[in-house]
Amino acid sequence: MGTPKEAGAPVDLLLEAYRKGKPGAFDAIVRAHQDRVYAFCARMLSDREDAFDMAQEVFLSAYRNLDTFRGDSALSTWLLRIAANRCLNRIRQRKTAAGRETPWPVSQEDGEGMEFQPPAPEENGPERVYENREMGEILAEALGRLDPGTRWMVLLSDVEGFSHEEIAELSEVPLGTVKSRLHRARMALRRVLAPVI
Repeated sequence: MGTPKEAGAPVDLLLEAYRKGKPGAFDAIVRAHQDRVYAFCARMLSDREDAFDMAQEVFLSAYRNLDTFRGDSALSTWLLRIAANRCLNRIRQRKTAAGRETPWPVSQEDGEGMEFQPPAPEENGPERVYENREMGEILAEALGRLDPGTRWMVLLSDVEGFSHEEIAELSEVPLGTVKSRLHRARMALRRVLAPVI
C-alpha cells in the first residue's frame, strides 16, 4: 500500500479520526474538501445548481465507500476521481436527454452564468477587474469547446495542479495518452485564445 500524498496533514488526521469512529469526523472531512470538490464540479458542469447537487452526491458516495479507501492516493485525489466520474456521467445524461452537450455558458450582464476566475492581481483597480472578468469569460468559452473527457484532464492539470502520473491513475489511461490529450487540448486552447492574448 502506497503512502498517502497528504501524510501528516490535518486531512489525514481527520480520516484517521473517522476510521476510529470519532463523532463529527466525516463532517470535518466534508468541510475540508467541499470548496475544492464544488469548484471542480462547477467547472466541469458549468451550472452552479448542478454542481452543488453533484458535490453532495460525491460526499454521499464517499461516505458510503470511505471504508474501502486504501490510502494509495491522497483523499482529495480520491474525492476528485469520484467527482470526475459523476460529472462525466451527468454530461453523458445531458447529451442523451438533449441530443447534444449543453454549451458552456457565457457570463451575462445580470451576473448569471459560470465564470472562470483567474487569480486576481495585487492591483484591483477597475480596469484590471474588467480585464480579468473579460479574460475569465474567454477562458470559460475556450474550455467549453473541449470534449468533457479532455476538459477534466485540463482542469486537473492546470487548475488543480495534478501531475500527469496522477491524472493517468485517476483516468485509468496510459500516461502517454494523458500527455498527448493534454498537449492537443492546450494547442486547441492556444488557437482559440491567440487572437486575444
